[in-house]
Amino acid sequence: MSRKEIERQARYLAKDNRAVEPSISNVYWFPSDAEVRLIELIKEIPVSDDRRVHPFYFRGSKKHKLPFRSAIAMIRPEEFKRLELPEDWGSWADAQEITDAG
Repeated sequence: MSRKEIERQARYLAKDNRAVEPSISNVYWFPSDAEVRLIELIKEIPVSDDRRVHPFYFRGSKKHKLPFRSAIAMIRPEEFKRLELPEDWGSWADAQEITDAG
């Protein structure tokens, strides 16, 4: 697995998710050699009740040109850098914003 390929899938998912949910204000990628890890900021979701990020996990699908497992979490903008990340995601300092310009 190449981190470059994982980043390509992360950028694709970020763009696609923004297209179907325009209220996503920002998308952050947490680099990994194992899977895509994204946090999407969206104000229309409830506040975290336990101060932790809880991603949804999706299997990879070569058929859909998404070969890598993906973990995607949605949090409110004001929770950015304030919630506890999943154990193996690193720190908030590792977050890289994905913009539409790529």
